[in-house]
Amino acid sequence: MLAIYRELISNRLSKINKWVTLHNDSFSAWASLITVISAPLILIGLFVGYHQLRDIMVLPDVSLEFVHPSSVAYKIVNKSDKIAEDVLVSFGIFDLDSPQNNPLAIPSVNYDYVNKNSENGPFAWFANFATAGHRYFGIVYVGCRGGERLRTYWIYVKHGHPAEGFYAERNKKDTYQVNPGRLVTDANYFETIIPTNRRRTIR
Repeated sequence: MLAIYRELISNRLSKINKWVTLHNDSFSAWASLITVISAPLILIGLFVGYHQLRDIMVLPDVSLEFVHPSSVAYKIVNKSDKIAEDVLVSFGIFDLDSPQNNPLAIPSVNYDYVNKNSENGPFAWFANFATAGHRYFGIVYVGCRGGERLRTYWIYVKHGHPAEGFYAERNKKDTYQVNPGRLVTDANYFETIIPTNRRRTIR
């Protein structure tokens, strides 16, 4: 009985082997077809996955450019590949020629968004708060929701004297401890806060 089963199994295996041998070309064709179909799908999947990951990893990054030296304004620049949302610009500007070096009461300004690789503005902010002939110095901040970083800028303006204004982006080594009164009388002190080689003209 066992011998009969072995013979039956052997016959079945033999038939299967002959069928596979006869259809070997068909199997090769199917394998080639599957390869032709799946390879582009894999490439498409990698391409889509890369761009999805890139979109997650890229952060919005806004910066400021100061323009119109006779009546200072700013532009918000977004050089990133992502829309910058909930953009906030804040000011800490001191009147160097007031008796108490008083800060200007300039309110912060919020913008809904700045499109990727674009700019908004210019926006006027200075003339309504400044006195002709007075010198002003301080910091302007800009940032956005989920942004790469908060940027801060030193700015100096003599209202009504456009040739004297300049600004510079603050770096990590700069100090926030500034004596406004000393800026009025000590040119060397001014140089240590914003070195000449870092100053950008308000164009």
